Amino acid sequence: FTNFKFVPGYRQGQAPYRVWTASRVWIPTGYFNGAATQCAPTAPGVVCKDDVAVIELAPQTNPTYPGTCTGWYGYRWNQWGVTNRGLTQVTQLGYPVALDGGLLMQRTDSQGFVASATLMSNTIIGSLMTGGSSGGPWLNNFGILPVGSETVGIYATPNIVVGVTSWAYTDITIKQQGASPFTSSNIVTLVNNACAGSDPRCS
Repeated sequence: FTNFKFVPGYRQGQAPYRVWTASRVWIPTGYFNGAATQCAPTAPGVVCKDDVAVIELAPQTNPTYPGTCTGWYGYRWNQWGVTNRGLTQVTQLGYPVALDGGLLMQRTDSQGFVASATLMSNTIIGSLMTGGSSGGPWLNNFGILPVGSETVGIYATPNIVVGVTSWAYTDITIKQQGASPFTSSNIVTLVNNACAGSDPRCS
């Protein structure tokens, strides 16, 4: 795949924060090469442990990058936000073509669970989204952290991406989707590679 475009805030053909092109892409080598240990034997090339990527955007002028206007999400890895029972609350964002023709961003809030090793420890949620939603973020604590005197939990940081939409069932009656887990060996390695050489954008 080539010619990636990022259109933050896209809505019915409008690009309020402009269209941004990719200048470079980092992906896990094993996943790209189809290593035998990458994916579930029952779903080769679909349910995999490293279906993640980092995309560098080509700079523009005023602003140099879209985050200056839109803000940024954070990210965490190694089952951040997951309870000792393997559960997590996920907000999924995406543009599935089956809903509003893929012209409006859709949001799903669902409890997720960490699947067994036979499904590559993917996180699975209930979702109505379909094709077109792939690559959309899965976030813990989506939204603005409220001001208050209450003690927060140990995973309280808002707007943390812990995965991206990877797959769904071909049987459309099964309303579930899955995501490869962010880990220190996939997303952290990719970000470190993208930020090599003390890139000021990574500070």
